[in-house]
Amino acid sequence: MGLPPIVTGVSPKEGPPGTRVTIRGENFGSGPDDIIGLIICNSDCLLSAEWISSNKIVARSGPGKSKGDIVVITKSGGKGSCTVQFRGYHETIGPLKESAVWVDESHLTGLGRHRALIPSTFQQDDPLGLSVENAVKKYPEEELQELFPESNGELGSEHFSPSWFLLQHHHSTGFEDLKAGLSFLKRRVEAQKEGQISFLKTHAGSVIEQMDTLLTLKKAVEENKTKYGPDMTASLENSILSAKTEAGRLFDDVLKRKEQADGTRNALGILQRFRFLFHLPSTLDKNIQKADYDLVINDYARAKALFRNTEVQVFKRVLQEAEQRILNLREVLQEKLQQYPTSLEEQKKIIRNLTNLECPNDPAWLCIAGQYKHCSQILFQCKDKYLVLEQEEIVKSGPSKGKRSNNLLLPSSSSTEPPPNSTPGRVTFLEELNDRFMSVFPELWRLGQAYFAGELFVRTDVLKKDEFKKMVLDVVTIFSQLIRAALVPHTLDRQSPHRAQFGIWQPFSGIFSDHEGIGSWFVLCLRTVRTCYAELLTFDLPTEAIDVIRDLLHDLRVHCMRSLLMQAAENVTHLASQENWKLEFIESHGSITQLPHVFETQVIECLQLVKETVFQSEQRETNLMENASVLSDLNLLVQKLLFSFARSTERLASSDQNHTEDLTREMKLLLGLSNCQYTMLHILPRLKEHWNKLGYPDLSAAIQAAKELLAKTEERLMEAYLEEKVEPLIGIVEPSMYAGRFDWNKNLPITNDIRPYCKEIIMNMIAVHAEVAQVSPSLVSRILERVVREVAAELGRLFSCVNKFSESGALQASADVAALSRACLRVRKHSNEMRSEPVNPFSEAADMIPPLTTEDSIESHNRILMNFEKRMKFQLFCLDLK
Repeated sequence: MGLPPIVTGVSPKEGPPGTRVTIRGENFGSGPDDIIGLIICNSDCLLSAEWISSNKIVARSGPGKSKGDIVVITKSGGKGSCTVQFRGYHETIGPLKESAVWVDESHLTGLGRHRALIPSTFQQDDPLGLSVENAVKKYPEEELQELFPESNGELGSEHFSPSWFLLQHHHSTGFEDLKAGLSFLKRRVEAQKEGQISFLKTHAGSVIEQMDTLLTLKKAVEENKTKYGPDMTASLENSILSAKTEAGRLFDDVLKRKEQADGTRNALGILQRFRFLFHLPSTLDKNIQKADYDLVINDYARAKALFRNTEVQVFKRVLQEAEQRILNLREVLQEKLQQYPTSLEEQKKIIRNLTNLECPNDPAWLCIAGQYKHCSQILFQCKDKYLVLEQEEIVKSGPSKGKRSNNLLLPSSSSTEPPPNSTPGRVTFLEELNDRFMSVFPELWRLGQAYFAGELFVRTDVLKKDEFKKMVLDVVTIFSQLIRAALVPHTLDRQSPHRAQFGIWQPFSGIFSDHEGIGSWFVLCLRTVRTCYAELLTFDLPTEAIDVIRDLLHDLRVHCMRSLLMQAAENVTHLASQENWKLEFIESHGSITQLPHVFETQVIECLQLVKETVFQSEQRETNLMENASVLSDLNLLVQKLLFSFARSTERLASSDQNHTEDLTREMKLLLGLSNCQYTMLHILPRLKEHWNKLGYPDLSAAIQAAKELLAKTEERLMEAYLEEKVEPLIGIVEPSMYAGRFDWNKNLPITNDIRPYCKEIIMNMIAVHAEVAQVSPSLVSRILERVVREVAAELGRLFSCVNKFSESGALQASADVAALSRACLRVRKHSNEMRSEPVNPFSEAADMIPPLTTEDSIESHNRILMNFEKRMKFQLFCLDLK
């Protein structure tokens, strides 16, 4: 409701009926249709009212007399009040003066020939014979009304007051002049009394003649009475009646035609006079066809105001026809109000028209309820449409192809751009659902706000605020649940009875059985929902509605994080398929393949994408960095991502498939070892540094776990490599040692050199050294020390199987073991593991040989070792790890 009208000024302040009055004040309504009443001096003046603005109205005064209030009545503010008054009076009207009211002119018509008096004869002279032209100022009428409340100063009025007359016309006349006027009035009255007697005296002869004539007439009447009887006019009456009958017969047709003409003329006159009413039904039909509903309402209101209380049947019948058209129009407008989409301004116009047509229901609330129903329907229709399309695609392409059509996983490059193939139906559904929601929901919200702000021309029911709030929350919840059902169905309650209405979508095909990720398309979906959320924040929605979308965003962000990291982990696991075995030499490390750098690139891109997409909170979003559960998942997923590289490296190095003809399995194992070592020493620290730059929480636990897993992987690869290289090397020791049916118990000639099997062992170790140093020099010491141990263990086993040594056999065996020990000494000096062990690995083999007891045997032993060092100096230099 608006404020009640207040009248604060009027101009002029008095006047006769029909005076044009300008009324000023406040709260006179928002337009002409808002004015429903205007009363001036207890007279209804609404028909003549002209609305100029909310502060000004122009009208003509009615027939009211004396002072009275000016009251303005509006739809929005009700009945108003006033601080000023208007005085209406009836002035003396002459025959030629215009008047807005009926004037009885019977007293202006003279006797005799019915000749109207000329205007000068009507002018009333002053009864005191005094002139009033010199009166400077009139006596205030308000004071006269207060002094003489039930009197006036009109000479012909029954309430005439001499005191009023004197104050009104002679308040400034001197006392002597008033006495002279009184004398004049007395003489005038005496003159009128004496005029009757003097008239009779002057015309005495005429009066006597008239008396004689009357006596003669009396005698003639008496004679006729004696002659024709007492009823002297009977024959005359009969003659007149017969004449009348004959005249009627002669002029009957003429009179009938005259009566018909008069009736037709009267009917035409009525039609002309009331043509507005008789043309009203057809006028309403034309204006309804033109959709000019304001004109229809104005015409109907005007006719109803003029002929509401009429007793004329034809008028009633015309009004009934007009009312029937108004009822039909009301139904048409109600149907039009339920047609969507319709702009808010158009809905306001329809609501205003229905209000003016006195719709029995609340048209504004009906419109809000219809808009709410339309919002719900359009969202569910979108869901049904895409569910049908998905089923048709599955049926058309077959079960397996149908599943692949929904594969929305990340591309291997972890790019933020969607794959170049066509947009999946699930993503198109989200985009269309968002477009539909943002096209209808703002209209519902603005319509409700306009209703409670009083902008829809109806009385606002504040009790419906809770109901409207529930409508808004229901629409937002439906929007949220439909998105959840399509993208993150695991966040919905499967036991809920309303679960099925939001749609049962086919599960996403992919490599995660427990995590239905949709990759880069999910990033696009998240951006779409965020854009919608940002627009909703501008509407000042209830907190509950904002919380629904914020919770949806939270779940989408968490799911997006899991999808991106798990997909990145899977991509890293499948990096083996992209390995081309092209070597890259790192000065501080050795040779590696592209695998570690591709791994580093994918992890950095994934972490950057997750940071930008998930963890950068926009307006009024939850901060995932403060969520312990999310951070725990993040740490676990990153750890899985790092672990995937170890699995990929091990699977690739252990694979029997050769991607190039020049690459052996031993070389692949060495490159795998080098890649693991390079990743532990360089890649993981750089990832940790980049992680910290992005503002993620501490990653030390995941890095440490990845290092431990890489170390285990490295150890397994080392075992595999040693199995490939050492076993063949160990396997040839025994055949080479006993070549030519050699026997340690026979007397052997002194050769001053070690046996060939020792030289073969040394050459094989040099080959291993060269192969490992070619790939990664840092691995040489670790691998060679393992080779030395295996060789020493094999020699110990072989010598333990010898039953008896001859003196020359013991000398040769002792020299061979000492030579191998000296050859491997250079390896042992640079091996951390072997330097930490005080026992010589060849001591077991040496213990199996009988000690040398004679000086000749000892001298020969030393001579053999000296010759060995001279002859194989270059080979021993090759085993120097420096």
